[in-house]
Amino acid sequence: MYSDLRTAPDRVQTPREVVRDVVARDCVDLAQGCLRYARRHVIENIPATFTKTQDRLFTMKLAKLDQFLKKEDFYFFFLSRMEAGQMDIAEAVFKYEQDHMMTGIPFQATKD
Repeated sequence: MYSDLRTAPDRVQTPREVVRDVVARDCVDLAQGCLRYARRHVIENIPATFTKTQDRLFTMKLAKLDQFLKKEDFYFFFLSRMEAGQMDIAEAVFKYEQDHMMTGIPFQATKD
């Protein structure tokens, strides 16, 4: 449902001119049903929580993430973290960036 500014002739067009009453009532009923469902859903379901690191990963440009995922050194870095029980990929990406990408020291060199 919307209003519009018409140019020929100059005037405001109201929803009543383009939508029948029964359709307008159906739209209102649908909106009320959606709102009832949304309220119930929000009350009954606890949303998943995300860490700041996971939020950062979500907003990272895909090209930059692709850089990490294509590096064989990152693969070994992440594998070592998984073996230590650290499964969070977001934490691994930013730890690898801090300790290896920014320093230029590959993970494999630090293992020896």
